[in-house]
Amino acid sequence: MIGKFFARRRGIKPTDSGLFDPFVPLGSLRRLENEYLADYPLTNNKDDFESQPEAKREFIPLRLVLFLVIAVFGWRLIALQIANGQENYRLAEGNRLRTKQVTAPRGLIYDRNGILLVENQPSFSLEIDVANLPPEESERQLLVRKLAKVLNVSPGVVNKRLENQTDQGVLSLALNLTRLEALRYQLKFNGEESVLITEASRRVYADTPGLGHLLGYIGLVSAEDLTSRPRLRFDDMVGKSGLEQTYDEYLQGSPGQEVMEVDSSGKVIRLIGTSVARPGNSVILGLDAKVQKVAAKALQTSIKKSGAKSGAAVAMDVNTGEVIAMVSSPSFDNNLFSDPSRVALRGKILSDQNAPLINRAIAGQYPSGSTIKPIIASAGLNEGVISSSTLLDTSAGVITIGEWTFPDWKTHGMADVRQAIAESNNIFFFALGGGYKQIGGLGVKRLTEYLYRFGFGENTGVDLTGEMPGLVPTPKWKASVRDEPWYIGDTYHLAIGQGDLLVTPLQLTRAIAAIANGGKLLRPRMISRILRSDGSSVMIGKTKIERDHLASNQVLQVVREGMRRAVESGSAQLLSSLRIQVAAKTGTAEFGKVKEKTHSLFTAFAPYSKPEIALVVIVEGGGEGHVVAAPVAKNIIESYFRLPITLIK
Repeated sequence: MIGKFFARRRGIKPTDSGLFDPFVPLGSLRRLENEYLADYPLTNNKDDFESQPEAKREFIPLRLVLFLVIAVFGWRLIALQIANGQENYRLAEGNRLRTKQVTAPRGLIYDRNGILLVENQPSFSLEIDVANLPPEESERQLLVRKLAKVLNVSPGVVNKRLENQTDQGVLSLALNLTRLEALRYQLKFNGEESVLITEASRRVYADTPGLGHLLGYIGLVSAEDLTSRPRLRFDDMVGKSGLEQTYDEYLQGSPGQEVMEVDSSGKVIRLIGTSVARPGNSVILGLDAKVQKVAAKALQTSIKKSGAKSGAAVAMDVNTGEVIAMVSSPSFDNNLFSDPSRVALRGKILSDQNAPLINRAIAGQYPSGSTIKPIIASAGLNEGVISSSTLLDTSAGVITIGEWTFPDWKTHGMADVRQAIAESNNIFFFALGGGYKQIGGLGVKRLTEYLYRFGFGENTGVDLTGEMPGLVPTPKWKASVRDEPWYIGDTYHLAIGQGDLLVTPLQLTRAIAAIANGGKLLRPRMISRILRSDGSSVMIGKTKIERDHLASNQVLQVVREGMRRAVESGSAQLLSSLRIQVAAKTGTAEFGKVKEKTHSLFTAFAPYSKPEIALVVIVEGGGEGHVVAAPVAKNIIESYFRLPITLIK
């Protein structure tokens, strides 16, 4: 109405008055008011006032509107500058500043002697600066197609990655590029402000054979990782298997930051400040890289010569539980999993029927064969079922119970427990387990109790993923799984490591280590210590005794003497030529429906008088333990004590 009034009175458009513009100066508003009063002066005369009713009605709303405009403008100014000042400043700074995370160098991994096993080497990455992508959709899709062609993926894959980017930061599209590849990409995308070639680092694993299962590998963080560890970013690399996974949080380090000033289009103007990334901690293993290399080579040679396809070997410090060597064959090259360009080779490994990704040293479950006999002897002596001087006539070479016969592999004659261990006398151990002639036998209850006591049927707790517990069969287990009763023959078979008993190489190694160290069942560990970049300690690996006093030292000494006699005159004589005195036990374990097929096993500890190392070797389907597995064990002992290596024939 006011606008129309002025238009009628002054001959101007409603918008010319400026009354609807809250930013018109107050002086202009006052001038308009004075002009109006000059044309229509106010009067105190009642008649004059009443003679101008239209002027009065239009003047009062004018002042009211002026007051409201000024009040609204003032209130908004206060809200912006005072009440919300800090918040608006924060938003403005957020639009002006961009923070980029600087990845921390991942920690290194060394063997016990300081030999580098895992390191970081320079590499290059192809990245997209999302804030600098072309604003036009057509131009953006043109760039996407160009990227997809270079990366050999579909445009949909690139678009999906861009859609999943939750902020305006940097998205990595290709990692671990060589310098030549980086140069080629730089030339290809020259002039594209949103395409960046950045220098980073890639994980490189030593070419020492047999390290694949132990060290593991890293990969892009998963949804599960992000859920369980909120501090991780969607583009972080984390451990996926092996020690890389077990000690990932120690190896990760703390990322740094770069704060940059950007313009309204997101382009970087200058670097404001940085916080330096803190490198990850160094992990020092108890592993001896030289022994590991010899063990891997010897095992592979033995597998090949025997016509087998797979096997495992473990060596452990009998006093600390540190793993000195651990080999599983077939193995794999960790570097395949840190290099995105080698996808085809990774696929070949994943589809291999020999399952190279399985660490047979901790996940392979095998019948123990006669390598279990030192543990059974310890149980019999400790329970008083026999004494060190008990003699048994085993010259019949067979035990007959009803229509069932339980033969020995050869005739032995009179034997005590030492001789029974040395010559792997089955009849003696049948009697020790289930009873025969004057020997009452342990019986299945005590037999299984001692197997559990020595760590069978449970995980060892080693700091690696993927461990299996093996199996100690019991009457309850057989009734549940087989729906069959337990027979005396089951007890006999259990006492010589046949039947349903399943052990892992690492379980057997620590059981033999317990016999060597006086009855302490140790938790095996890969770790020796973890150090910060300045050399200070973060963690020291501690010797953990899971169970102590498994048997009296007098009992264990008799068993050790039996194992020593096996080297001097029994089934393990191959090791008698060593300059170091060794105690050992051979094993040949039947498997499958065809009983002629056997695994080759061998276990030992050394030196005999003051044990340091215990070991186990298995060659799947390799045949006789003293023929196939024993040479591998000999090479491992030679390597550990720095003796000349005997060529496996």
